[in-house]
Amino acid sequence: MLSDELKIKIGRLFMVGVPGTKVSEDFSDFCLQHHVGNFCLSAMNAYSTQGLCAMTHDLRKIALQATGEYPFLAIDQEGGWVTRFYEGAAQIPGAMAYSAMGKDAKGMHAVGYRLGKILRAAGCNINDAPVLDVNMDPRNPIIGTRSYSDRPEEVLKRGKAFSAGLQEAGVITAVKHFPGHGNVSSDTHLATAVNQVDGETLRKTEFMPFQKVFEAGAGALMTAHVTFSALEDSPATLSRKIMTDLLRKEMKFDGVAITDALGMSAIAKAFPHGEAAVRAIEAGCDQLLYYSFKPEVVEEAFKAVYAAVESGRLTEERINESCCRITRQKERFAIADAEPNLELANRLIYDEEAIRENQKDMRSAITRIWDNGILSRLDGKKILCVSPVCDAVRGVEESLRQTLSFADIFKDEFENCIACVSSLDGMTEEVERAMQEEFDLAVVGIFDVNAKPQQLEVLRAMEKKGKPIVAVLLKSPYEAREVSGCNAAITGYGYTTLAVQAIVSAMKANDYQGVLPVQLPV
Repeated sequence: MLSDELKIKIGRLFMVGVPGTKVSEDFSDFCLQHHVGNFCLSAMNAYSTQGLCAMTHDLRKIALQATGEYPFLAIDQEGGWVTRFYEGAAQIPGAMAYSAMGKDAKGMHAVGYRLGKILRAAGCNINDAPVLDVNMDPRNPIIGTRSYSDRPEEVLKRGKAFSAGLQEAGVITAVKHFPGHGNVSSDTHLATAVNQVDGETLRKTEFMPFQKVFEAGAGALMTAHVTFSALEDSPATLSRKIMTDLLRKEMKFDGVAITDALGMSAIAKAFPHGEAAVRAIEAGCDQLLYYSFKPEVVEEAFKAVYAAVESGRLTEERINESCCRITRQKERFAIADAEPNLELANRLIYDEEAIRENQKDMRSAITRIWDNGILSRLDGKKILCVSPVCDAVRGVEESLRQTLSFADIFKDEFENCIACVSSLDGMTEEVERAMQEEFDLAVVGIFDVNAKPQQLEVLRAMEKKGKPIVAVLLKSPYEAREVSGCNAAITGYGYTTLAVQAIVSAMKANDYQGVLPVQLPV
């Protein structure tokens, strides 16, 4: 039997998601019973500023009672399409958009600092950002525009500055996904992913941004469930060669290592929940993340860790190592003093100058990939604009994320326009009817072709009409290879309200300031 003191230490190694918009009595009881010490917040928890502040206030009390320490309260506020908190100035462009606009290190530091002040005021003390993955594989279905670039030096320049800004504002940066998720063609939410690059090349490319940001003082990281065949035959999260030998001994990182969600398929399909938890601690991880809270899964993990300690498979010394790293970062960033402040949060979030700055940044990122002259001739034309609605089609997205239609926003600015919502699953009767009307040219929104190639049926049907077509790539410039027959192609690096409004503004003015920051496949 384990002592209560040791169970509390083990509880400090857990980070769980919170179901619902409020802390329920059942959830609170579970956390107190198991001494859960840390939490990760979702869009459901951050549905409003007031709701987020109330949530973080309640969670601080629970963790303090459960473990004697205030909790890490983490949120995935990368910007772009991985955003949990959509209010006002908290909604920023994504990483690749910042590279497209040419934002320098000083500017990125300012962005990180401003966002960090907002998050700290709302009670969040870890931002699971920035993404330091180098998106070297154009087929990558889950990183893409979440990465600054396909060049390590560009990722380092902006990621390091953004991290420093966050931490200066009192928010720990959890850089991800260590040691890299950019050079694979599958999504670890859904399947296994293997990187087959040799170790020497990895150290010069994908590992390099992490190494430099660690040296600059990053307080935490989030792991990748990617298998690096040159180092180990298991996912990095569960690999001692990566999480201890590479990370701790070679790279000298002494911050907190947080797993990516252990319910993701790359882990969950290979190991039972309890075994995965034990292996992650054995490998050298400090925090076990269960983003989608399922009490039976988390309880299985607790029982497995308890049993591993009782049997000697995990030593108390190993548990103490992680507890020391966790406590050290909590003290470094004065987590005990990070009580949410609703009045300050509202003032920062609804600061008009900050909101305008984000809009200006996004506007300057919009990129014209090619154009045969059609983009200068939109005014006065009868335009048929067709686009899918942005909804949840990937593992990292959530049901409460913003839902919007590019076509409807486009119609608000272009009066002589027929707006039509298409389907990600292919042609619809609504689109077929709209195509029977008279129009001079078509503007077609494309979103996540890798996941939903059926939507290209609409584009092919438009091509048969023989009308000029402008393709608007709503997720990624890499989708340009799918629209090569179009007269023009534009990208905004993400299907968000911020990006869509900027795309429409750029099209109205025929003014495209962004420069493509990645090499597109031929």
